Amino acid sequence: MPVGAVRGGSRHRSPGRSAIRHGALAAGLTGSALALVGPAVIALPDQDPQGAATTLELSAQGAALAGPSSSASGARSAVAPVSGPGTSAASADLIKATERDRAADAATAREARARAAEERRAQQAAQERAAEQERTASVTNCGASGSYGGVADSVQEVGNAMECVFPGHDVLGVGSRGGQSDHPDGYALDFMTTSGDAIADCIVENKDELGVSYVIWDQRINTGSGWEGMEDRGGATANHEDHVHISFERGGSPDVSALRSCK
Repeated sequence: MPVGAVRGGSRHRSPGRSAIRHGALAAGLTGSALALVGPAVIALPDQDPQGAATTLELSAQGAALAGPSSSASGARSAVAPVSGPGTSAASADLIKATERDRAADAATAREARARAAEERRAQQAAQERAAEQERTASVTNCGASGSYGGVADSVQEVGNAMECVFPGHDVLGVGSRGGQSDHPDGYALDFMTTSGDAIADCIVENKDELGVSYVIWDQRINTGSGWEGMEDRGGATANHEDHVHISFERGGSPDVSALRSCK
């Protein structure tokens, strides 16, 4: 029967053509479904120096995989070392605090050393004062108390101290002397000895402290500018060969502790 013929009053379409149309529709739906799950390609401007196109592929599968990856990355970030401006400031503060502690420790150590040095100096000074007092006592407290015929108090003080330093000598004071002399006024002493070098040198070395004006010994005189020879007066006593003569300033205030250097 020809295509399109009516059998039994009904018109039938060709089954082949209808099948083709249904197949095409199915194919189209399937293609659309595949298009939804397939990768979409977006072409970006050419940025490759070699001229290759840069593409960005977005897909459902890629997006699905991105979730866990991002979570894992976030987890890694959570345990990553903390860094940044805040941590740098904290580190700087810690370093400064450490430096301050070290500086404080160094200052404390310096202060301790300074105190120890000061204590040593104080102890040494106390020992020196004690030794000085002992030496001074040795030239003032030996028991000598002669007045030497009534000399001035300052002269007697020196004479008594000299006897402590150079004991065993006769000491003469006030007396008549031929010619000009300080003896009659009580401002001269004679230490009788034929070995008077040490006595003469001690008095000269401490001349200012003892209030001495000049010393004569062994036919020489010393007024503070060195020894000078004297004329021969005709005898051992006149030439001061048997005694050391000491003349004193008027109104002197002697410091007999200076005689410690002669002991």
